[in-house]
Amino acid sequence: MPPAALQWFISHIETFAPAVQREERQQLYATILALQSAPSTTLYDDVGLFVFAQIVAAHQLATPRASGQRPERSSAQATWYEKERQRVARLLLQIAESPVVASWQATVTYYEAADVTCQHGRNQKTCEALYALRLTLHLLERHPAARWVRKQVERLRQREPHLPPLHDLCAPLAPLSDETLEPAAGVPLEVPAAGARAPDDLTAYLLGTIVGRLRHVGLTVGQSCALVDRILHCCFGRPDPLGTRPAVLTEQWRHLNQQRSGA
Repeated sequence: MPPAALQWFISHIETFAPAVQREERQQLYATILALQSAPSTTLYDDVGLFVFAQIVAAHQLATPRASGQRPERSSAQATWYEKERQRVARLLLQIAESPVVASWQATVTYYEAADVTCQHGRNQKTCEALYALRLTLHLLERHPAARWVRKQVERLRQREPHLPPLHDLCAPLAPLSDETLEPAAGVPLEVPAAGARAPDDLTAYLLGTIVGRLRHVGLTVGQSCALVDRILHCCFGRPDPLGTRPAVLTEQWRHLNQQRSGA
């Protein structure tokens, strides 16, 4: 399995996950990667890749879609590139000079002007993101989600109704360096009331995709829900001060599963 594909998802998680949980998140990553007892024979059978892809998908479904800016494809591209570099530099300076910023240690790695546009005529970043979405959908075809999240999977598919096949997209070439992974402030996600009878959409998606996949590699429902609990805390900033959420998630999963089975 190309390590860059897996690293792409981890790197993307770091762009929206809370900075304060970064150390705990590294432990979570190690736990997820250890679930693969033997090397996967194909890209689509890697457990860690599947879990990381669903974390990214859950975040995408919970936040508004942002359209990437496209560079011009003519001699004006050089001018666009310089203006965009200047715009980014101004933004970084504005952040550094903000009265609420105590320190600023971010390192930005720029594409060279010739590398902004990929061989398919898209932004390189956009093409890699489309590759990740297509890969996520392939993973969900091989390891189908629970019936109660089928509408969310369809919403994920409709984010790019004319999504090209994998061979017409750019696979991530190399992992990002640690300096580029500083979590950014994203759109705050609504935190549901603890002990809610029905899970919110984000939690339901994680339960409906990850739990079934983990059960196929030998984890129990309780163990799988405990991992989802850690994902909610480390990747989405949803605390569980009473330590009761794993049991609640297990109850919610069983209720949804029984409800749909009896439908």
